[in-house]
Amino acid sequence: MKLDVIRNLGSGGFGTVDLVKGEDGKEYAKKSFCPAQKLPPALEENVKKRFAREARIQSGIKHRNIVPVVHTELDGTPPYYLMPRAVCSLQDDIDRDKTLGGKWLGAITDIVAALDELHSVGIYHRDLKPHNILKYQETSTDGVTREYYAVSDFGLIAMNESRLSVLTVTGMAKGTDYYTAPEITSDLRKASPQSDIYSLGCILHDFIGSDSRVPCAEIKEGGDFGAILRNCTRADPSRRFKSVRAVLDAINSASAVALPTSIATKAPDFGNQLSLGEPLDENAAKALVQFVEDNEADAPEILDRLSLAQAQDLCSQWVDLGDRLGQIYAKWVMDHGFRFERCDSLANVLEVFYSLCSMETKADVLMAMLELGTSHNRWYVERKFCSMCGPKMDEAMARRLSIEFRASGDDVCRLIKHLEGSVGISRSELHPELQSVLAEVCS
Repeated sequence: MKLDVIRNLGSGGFGTVDLVKGEDGKEYAKKSFCPAQKLPPALEENVKKRFAREARIQSGIKHRNIVPVVHTELDGTPPYYLMPRAVCSLQDDIDRDKTLGGKWLGAITDIVAALDELHSVGIYHRDLKPHNILKYQETSTDGVTREYYAVSDFGLIAMNESRLSVLTVTGMAKGTDYYTAPEITSDLRKASPQSDIYSLGCILHDFIGSDSRVPCAEIKEGGDFGAILRNCTRADPSRRFKSVRAVLDAINSASAVALPTSIATKAPDFGNQLSLGEPLDENAAKALVQFVEDNEADAPEILDRLSLAQAQDLCSQWVDLGDRLGQIYAKWVMDHGFRFERCDSLANVLEVFYSLCSMETKADVLMAMLELGTSHNRWYVERKFCSMCGPKMDEAMARRLSIEFRASGDDVCRLIKHLEGSVGISRSELHPELQSVLAEVCS
């Protein structure tokens, strides 16, 4: 492919990035293999293999919040690959306004979506920082332009493999990097979801922190997010958050205002624990479910504060209570509108109800997830729905959901059509039972 170099965009340890124009007239970011220092021939060859591996892994991941690879020339001299041109990096935006105009939570949500995808297939980034997070724009079918962030620069990417190759043995000194987990500064083989969570905590600190940060140290600050920052960056990785989903859920909970006094006085048995994210005992769980069943007008204020951990705890201990709460939660999600960046956390709680509750609740959850994802044009939620309704879906569950599809009639046809246009997943990728009923209902 003939490419005209416009200007250099930057360089790193193993590669350089140039802005180029292709024969199609479009501009791309071209990443070429170019070690920053002279390497022994054997090591250079291994590093070149790592570069090619990076390109192949990144090109195999199709996710809105992960920068795609659109073309590779890995046998060339030097090898290179192309990515879409970004508007700017997250670091550029932070330099202009550390809170991104008050919209920092949207950036965190996009980063979590990318990491959740990577971690689900045993991939760890290990070099996550604002310079490696790029901003793009997309225009929907209705003409609305929305900005979003996508993770890039997988030069240090690691697969969770039991067999270590020579490519993962070489550690990289990162002592001066303000985003790198301490356990991987000398040995990249110690990478884990928790090492990426450390970096995520540092990025959160960029947005809301007030004190200076010490590289590779725990972040200890006061305020609403102090406990979150510390539990992202604890020196012992086993004491950090267990997943990026849990981090996002904690951030959303900390961002919520306290329960209105008028409601708090009606909910003394569980209101305080709910607001603080504390586990509910059986009496509090019963009171919570009874309250949302009997107080439809006040239920949204309560449901909006239910954390991922609380939902997991309640459903795993008291199945009947979980069923009742799950059906109410699904109806609430189905019937209301939410902040765009809130949708992912809601979908994660819905997934808890799906995994731990009865078939009746599971059906309600899936319909709520379909409505939430398509009505808010949230790629993460739509993709989760498709994954849960794929060919491996339980046969009985597929038949149960097909009844909901029939009952929804034209509405489900509209939602599925929107989903296909949004995430580019065909209905032919759903369970055969669902394909069949859609063929009938949407003919």
